[in-house]
Amino acid sequence: MSIRIGSAAPARRLLASERIASWRVSPLLVAPRLRNDLSRDSMLLIGLIVGIAYAIGGFAKPVDAVVYWQAGTSTELYPTRWGDFHEGHLMYPPPVAQLSTLLQPIGWPLFVTLLTLATFGAFWYCARNWSLPLVVIGIPYFFGIGPDAPATFLAYALLGNLQWILAALTVVALDRPVVYPVLALTKATSGIGWLWHVVRAEWRPALVGAAATVAILAVSFVAAPGMWIDFLNFMGRNAALANPPMPTFPVPFGPRLVIALLLLFWGAARNHRWVVPIAAGLAIPVLWGFGFLPFLVAATRLVDRQPSVPSFALTPRVAGRR
Repeated sequence: MSIRIGSAAPARRLLASERIASWRVSPLLVAPRLRNDLSRDSMLLIGLIVGIAYAIGGFAKPVDAVVYWQAGTSTELYPTRWGDFHEGHLMYPPPVAQLSTLLQPIGWPLFVTLLTLATFGAFWYCARNWSLPLVVIGIPYFFGIGPDAPATFLAYALLGNLQWILAALTVVALDRPVVYPVLALTKATSGIGWLWHVVRAEWRPALVGAAATVAILAVSFVAAPGMWIDFLNFMGRNAALANPPMPTFPVPFGPRLVIALLLLFWGAARNHRWVVPIAAGLAIPVLWGFGFLPFLVAATRLVDRQPSVPSFALTPRVAGRR
């Protein structure tokens, strides 16, 4: 028996004037949701102020943002040993340097402002109403008060590191797999969430993520094969991750990767999407301090959240037969 939804009378076609009126009203209906978010607006304002301060030299330059920027003009990207890291060196795959080269015309001030704004925006996206408290608890450490762990959240935003942006993208990628290349071609194993789709036999998003990554990798390699050879040689020389330039998290990469895989497979079998950011954070090859904490915060966005219907999925059936 089929089930009809709504009135039996045929729906009246909207006149052109009525359609235009509905288009005009729609932004007004959405506007209150865009306005009433103190955490988001505050974090974006903080990001803008800090970014401008970096741009005009009001603060010390953010170390990681400087590395990304200098990679765009460097003639020697990869050192012999990663412990010999100096100005112009990079630990990321070549696409980071290639993108930096393309961005050089906008200049350092605009680059650092936009990156800082995006970082604080990603911070808010992951932490939502907890973003401002997480900023506040990190401030005392910069005045020599308290341990460094609570300052991790703010420190990664101030450094210009990609950590908050990548943490946010692990959440986004579950419904928009086209962003997986950003994860896979920066901190490579942070893209481990792609396996979620494979384990669950979600072949369409798995193929989208893989195809996008392969396509960008291919373009990057064709554009600069020598850069990729240098990067692969650098990785081979430093595969043991010995002699780091700074102290790393005490649990080595190998055990962390195994734990991340087990967690991901367990979560995929039970549809616990919140495990994906946690696994991604644990799987980062070079983990400085408590650098997995932004990913742990991002996981809270997925707790008790019903999976949204991704754009590639078929529309669910609302009427059936029996």
